[in-house]
Amino acid sequence: MYDVLVVGAGPGGLSAALYGARSNLKVGIIEYDAPGGKMVTTSVIENYPGFKAIDGPDLSYKMFEQIMELGVEYIAGEVVDITKEDNVFYLHLAGGEKLTAKSVIVASGTTNKTLGVPGESKYRSKGISWCAVCDGPLYRDLEVAVIGGGNSAIKEGIYLAGICKTVYIIHRREELRADPILQQRLKEYDNIKLILNTEVIEFLGNEVLEEIVLRNNTTNETYKLKVSGCFEYLGHGPATGFLQNFQFILNNRGFIVANEKMETAEPGLFAVGDVIEKEVRQIATAVNDGVIAALSASKYVRRL
Repeated sequence: MYDVLVVGAGPGGLSAALYGARSNLKVGIIEYDAPGGKMVTTSVIENYPGFKAIDGPDLSYKMFEQIMELGVEYIAGEVVDITKEDNVFYLHLAGGEKLTAKSVIVASGTTNKTLGVPGESKYRSKGISWCAVCDGPLYRDLEVAVIGGGNSAIKEGIYLAGICKTVYIIHRREELRADPILQQRLKEYDNIKLILNTEVIEFLGNEVLEEIVLRNNTTNETYKLKVSGCFEYLGHGPATGFLQNFQFILNNRGFIVANEKMETAEPGLFAVGDVIEKEVRQIATAVNDGVIAALSASKYVRRL
């Protein structure tokens, strides 16, 4: 049995595992994807203290390497259910494996929102992607679209501009939502074209994506744009589907409600990072959450 099982290996989960191990707890961390969470799909990180600029995969590996050196057990798998009996948590994995722990720290983060328009499912991984770092090189010297107007969309659009012939950034509003410094940086790239007040209403192609259908929100005019790839950055929803037995710790939007000690309404169940209801979601804030949750979990375990 583990003292602490951490669900998710993003910055919050990695930080929690680090501090849990340093508190001499038996710690396991469960991740179904690559360690690092959304960091690993971020081209360049410029707002994490100590690094003027660092590639997302590099920062992810540095954090992961640190917890491995402290003896944290890494478990590759997907948690599909959590139950609790007699102060013991049972974590059920997709492959049928069952793990036990005295406490659990949920750091499952968020999942990508989608447009839900015709053709989107058909061309998933056949032209439509949610990771410019992973798939951008596939479209070298080709034309691509980026959907979204926030920081992620603009940062990854800038990254793609160094690879692709043309990058169309499509946003449904009249103005971008990204930080001013990022919007200013857009002006440095002649091959980035802004298409504002416009929505994607359909994806077209044969075996792979070839065109997107756009609609201008002012005129209702529709037209087609030829692209080889499309990257969606539409925001995120909480990854809490495995908490069906603990619905009472969620708010009406599905995010986990945690107090300043990262405690939920269920004793021994803590939560950190983007999956909790909070105002600011950054790498630095997730790391902060992880520290607090690990120390709170340590106190909880020692009281049992």
